[in-house]
Amino acid sequence: MWSRQPTLVGQVASVAGGIVRVRLRVDTPSTLVMIDGESYRIGQIGGFFRIPLGYANLYAVCTQVGADAVPVADARADGTATKSDDPVDQLYGYGWMTLVLFGEGVGSDFERGVGQYPTVGDEVHIVTNRNLATLYQSVRRNTETLPVGQIASASGIPAELNVARLVSRHCVVVGSTGSGKSNFVTVMLEALSDGLFPNARAVIIDPHGEYSAALRGKARVFRARANGSVDCEPLWVPYWALPFDELQKIVLGDLQPGTQAIVRDEVLSLKVAAAKHLATAPPLEALNADSPVPFSIKKLWYTLDSFERLTFKKTGNQQSHSERYDVEERGDPEQLKSDRYPTASSYNQAPYKNQRKRNIEKHLELMVSRLRDARYSSLLDPGGGFGPRIDGRVGADLDELVGSWIGHDRMVSVFDVSGIPPEMSTSVVGTMLRVIYDTLFWAQELAVGGRQQPLLVIIDEAHTFLPAGGASAAHRTLGRIAKEGRKYGVGLMLVSQRPSELDSTVLSQCGSLIALRLTNPTDRATVASAVPDDLGGLMDSLPSLRTGEGIFLGEVMPIPTRVRVRRARHKAVGDDPKLPDVWQTSVRPSDTLYADALANWRTQSTRTNNIPSAMERKIGNA
Repeated sequence: MWSRQPTLVGQVASVAGGIVRVRLRVDTPSTLVMIDGESYRIGQIGGFFRIPLGYANLYAVCTQVGADAVPVADARADGTATKSDDPVDQLYGYGWMTLVLFGEGVGSDFERGVGQYPTVGDEVHIVTNRNLATLYQSVRRNTETLPVGQIASASGIPAELNVARLVSRHCVVVGSTGSGKSNFVTVMLEALSDGLFPNARAVIIDPHGEYSAALRGKARVFRARANGSVDCEPLWVPYWALPFDELQKIVLGDLQPGTQAIVRDEVLSLKVAAAKHLATAPPLEALNADSPVPFSIKKLWYTLDSFERLTFKKTGNQQSHSERYDVEERGDPEQLKSDRYPTASSYNQAPYKNQRKRNIEKHLELMVSRLRDARYSSLLDPGGGFGPRIDGRVGADLDELVGSWIGHDRMVSVFDVSGIPPEMSTSVVGTMLRVIYDTLFWAQELAVGGRQQPLLVIIDEAHTFLPAGGASAAHRTLGRIAKEGRKYGVGLMLVSQRPSELDSTVLSQCGSLIALRLTNPTDRATVASAVPDDLGGLMDSLPSLRTGEGIFLGEVMPIPTRVRVRRARHKAVGDDPKLPDVWQTSVRPSDTLYADALANWRTQSTRTNNIPSAMERKIGNA
């Protein structure tokens, strides 16, 4: 005997794994039904339904709706459908919907996944708001969560992220420009910093300088070219922590294999000589050119440059140390000043040029240019004691650097890399994350290790650092975190507006997906292929999502949910301008401010109080 409960909407017509096709009843006068004083729409994409099986309920989400053609056996001669007065027959209508099973509940207990499947003819019911509240309360039981907004399909039910799964299972956040990605990340970090998790650790790679203002007072901000700003600290990433290949590409460019091997050996010899000055000297046999051991890059340049400038009294195989000309004027590696030797003759007579020179003069000129370029100072001329002297001695080592990054008293660290040139940003970010990850890996039995105090790494504009087919330092480090970070307490959150450009291997390692409005068909197809639990059909609704609204799937929220993310208390810099309000003000800004803008450009700063105003400069000049 069929139930006459008002929540009944249809019955199971077919089952294919976790996908259930439901035939809707035809005696419902409208798709809008009232249950306990609240209205519900039958067949809403993303709506929840339950299938009772004895004491248990299977829970499913709607991914597709439609209508069948009229069956011939049930059609009149004029083509219209027949109807029976039997309520059972009325369940066999021509409307249908496709559901995807995602969990099973008994009483107030809910578990992700299903242990049994429905059969043809089983009843399908709407999940009411009261059922939903019980369901989410069951999911939150015995777990700590981060509130980020409200469930879009039900009033008064908060949307909360499972913290343990957020960190340990990795997550990807996708959405078109202006869909609310920065707002979501800010909301999540605000919730993380509100005191519920006083021992939390999270770092965010901020390529556009958006989050320092949004997280003011809640995060410690590190910025390349801080220029004395009081609201941030300088970001030093010492060059000697880079792998040799990455450092070579930045300061010397491409080299011939033979020359590259010679330079690698020279770097190794400098590191071996400098290692003895470390507080704990490593065994020499463990060192290589990639080891994070301080050495003077200026001494490297000086050594390579001097060899190119040598001149000899004889030529060919007769050139030996005893046949060298003495240096006429000694250079200075600290000042990047070359040694001066007698100039080689252009004729076949002494002084002869060095027959074994490597012909890397242009590469060495590039190296000098980079060493003198202020934009590269955070890497090639680090302060804070991390810049080695000529003999390789340093005033501070990597333990102090990592401690300043993630060992402070705030829960969030913002790495503003907007001031780093694009050609070296992936190397700098990759090195920074590699230093952090390796430190936590080797500290796994200590209180500061990742297993004792997990770390969440958030990568904004992730497609820049993790492009498909990439081979940069950032790509290698993030790929390693995605594959093995869970075991060592390091979680990964990727934020991108172009998921189709992300590395598919890393994307497949993400156990959770937060999809905001996404309009590009290629990006939607990529996201749909990465969606867990056969829920790819929900991705068709992404173009119609409202700003700040997203579909949350996977481990971070076991119930597939459409969420309305709340507004952050402080907006990220990347938010839209306040139009049309700012265009409606009657007073136009003074054109003297363009002089301040030019000064900011030249000092690589957007602050308004780091330079005298144009009027103050005029008074000073007078």
